[in-house]
Amino acid sequence: MSILPNVYQRRRWIGAGRPDCVAQNGMVVSKHPLIGEAGVDVIRKGGNAVDAAVAAAFMDCVVEPAMNGIGGEGVMAIHLATGENIIVDYVGRPAMSCTPDMFEVEEDTEPGWMGWYKVKGDENVVGHKACTTPGTVAGLTTALELYGTMSLEEVMEPAIRVAEEGFVVGWWTAASIFGKMRLFSRFPEWRRIYLQEGQWPYNPYIYTMSKPQILYNTDLAKSLSSIAEEGPDAFYKGWIAEAIAEEMERGGGLITAEDLAIYEPIVHEPEPGMYRDFTVVYDPTHSGTTMLQTLKILEGYDLASLGFDSPETVHLIAEALGFAFADRFKYMGDPGYVDVPQKAMVSDEYAEEVRGRIDLDRASSIEHGDPWPHEPECTTAMVVGDKEGNLVCINQTLVNSFGCGVVVPGTGIVMNNAMYGLDPEPGHANSMDGRKRRIQNVCPTVLLRDSEPYMAVGAPGGRAIQMAVSQVISNVVDHGMGIQDAISAPRVFRESHRVYVDNRYPEEVREGLEERGHDLVWLDQELRGWARPVGVLVDPETRLLHGGVYCHLTGFESIAIGL
Repeated sequence: MSILPNVYQRRRWIGAGRPDCVAQNGMVVSKHPLIGEAGVDVIRKGGNAVDAAVAAAFMDCVVEPAMNGIGGEGVMAIHLATGENIIVDYVGRPAMSCTPDMFEVEEDTEPGWMGWYKVKGDENVVGHKACTTPGTVAGLTTALELYGTMSLEEVMEPAIRVAEEGFVVGWWTAASIFGKMRLFSRFPEWRRIYLQEGQWPYNPYIYTMSKPQILYNTDLAKSLSSIAEEGPDAFYKGWIAEAIAEEMERGGGLITAEDLAIYEPIVHEPEPGMYRDFTVVYDPTHSGTTMLQTLKILEGYDLASLGFDSPETVHLIAEALGFAFADRFKYMGDPGYVDVPQKAMVSDEYAEEVRGRIDLDRASSIEHGDPWPHEPECTTAMVVGDKEGNLVCINQTLVNSFGCGVVVPGTGIVMNNAMYGLDPEPGHANSMDGRKRRIQNVCPTVLLRDSEPYMAVGAPGGRAIQMAVSQVISNVVDHGMGIQDAISAPRVFRESHRVYVDNRYPEEVREGLEERGHDLVWLDQELRGWARPVGVLVDPETRLLHGGVYCHLTGFESIAIGL
């Protein structure tokens, strides 16, 4: 029996209750109004979707300081009107000096969401040893240089201005600061920037205030200005790099000036996958493989006939997620360091093999399979669309809220805690090593129909990301939903034996899953993280852009803005 609360209420989801945002010339869907406005303004000035996405992403680094920043990392999926599909992978790399046994592990499981052994002193989560070489600046500037049309100064101007002039603190930012006060008050720079007078949390804006409280980060504005003027070298080889290296040395961190100077993003044209009649552009190195494997398993069933909210459909989604995650935990690692059966895990043959282990009437015992025989011998989120047919999806992160808590003095930069994403126990596919990338949970995805742009979707939300993206895609492709309905619909979360189900499904879903023997947690959408997708869908007939955002959480400022 689950120890978590089983909260039940009568079915209440009959649709999003709000229409798609529809526009002709451009669409930006994101997690804050200022992010969307920055992107749309760039399109208004004649920029393309890549220009707008880079402008929006830098703005995201300012107005979502807990979720994202230039001290973090990310992945970008691009479909260009020319027909090119590109992945820009700017996940951070550990210092060269890192080793698989660098952390002392304890007997207990760590209390967070990774689930492996706890590191003594939480050194892989909090403080200077927890961060990797940041990739965000390199990734965004590379994408702009290769596929954009505007200058770096033009697209970064809005973010620099807001960092200098400040922005109104909303509920989401205030709650993030409040949630980290006890842990991160030990770091003087974090305390100086994110607490008023170094000790008080910001109050979120409500209409009874005489004036809203404003969060400024003039040090970050200085850093962004240098990047806009000098390019990425300001961050990786200039005064910012010196400041980061000095702070790491002072605090016992491992990142050096050399680690920063040699960092480069990975730009490649991925081999797309297929789901039914749709081409799926995804990054196979990270969570895209788990997302597509889930869809390939589901592809063998007629979900449209079963119905979106039937016990049979929800059971099949839970089973597909369970088997895909069992393989993820067993096999996924940085393919530059370990052999990963990326193609086998998303092959039709292996999907058929997995379906042979699924019983329509009973919950399965979830274990990883053996995809190797099917391997050939080769190897915050935001979405932007424009009228030319360019689609860009970006996921960026600091990993945990406010990363490792370290703010580099004089720069305003919050450092990530991406070391937390590497297994501290040696001998696993995702164990840590020098410059070995962790397996990111971000999953920016683009769908094409008859080679034409159809949809782009991404989400923040840890390991719930690939679950959410796969279910949004299924909602659109299998059940004919619009983008807002597909994002707002109830979802299923499963990593192992336990299945979490949104209680907005009808009562017969709960009964059907219990009859099949699932270890079921039936709970309200506010009581766990389901990920928070955003997406853009291109109407094949009108070519209009339809935007949708996840907007259930109290105080969350997700918004779709069109032009």
